[in-house]
Amino acid sequence: MKSSQQEHLSKISRLIETMRDIRKVVRTQFMKKMKDHDLDLTIEMLEVLHILWNKDNVNQQEIVDKTNRNKASITSLIDNMAARGLVQRNTNPLDRRNKLISLTTEGERYQQKLIPLLEEVYAPLLSEDMIHEIENATSKLQHILQTMSK
Repeated sequence: MKSSQQEHLSKISRLIETMRDIRKVVRTQFMKKMKDHDLDLTIEMLEVLHILWNKDNVNQQEIVDKTNRNKASITSLIDNMAARGLVQRNTNPLDRRNKLISLTTEGERYQQKLIPLLEEVYAPLLSEDMIHEIENATSKLQHILQTMSK
């Protein structure tokens, strides 16, 4: 019984390591593409831009939650991005204490620069067979997430 449980734990560890390795490969390849195209962005900045491309005027706490980073690091990151002209802070009309983060025109322009790079990084995954594998894996991972979240 003990060895069976150890085997199961080993399989779970391998799954988590594989997910971490995939994330590392994607980050490394994307960082290289950005450097090759003289785009001075960090992956963390890219994550915030991606959130704002999908939904503008996001409060800082939502960015904290979606990036799984602490509020202090996100505040610093947003300060840096604002200094670069990529984002701006706006007062929330419903709660003046709360600031909403939105893209500037320059932040929107970055989307046009970065999408082709994403396509290059993800190109090996775009075959019908790989998309089917990704859909299956995503479904299984979502099931695991739901099970773990109970």
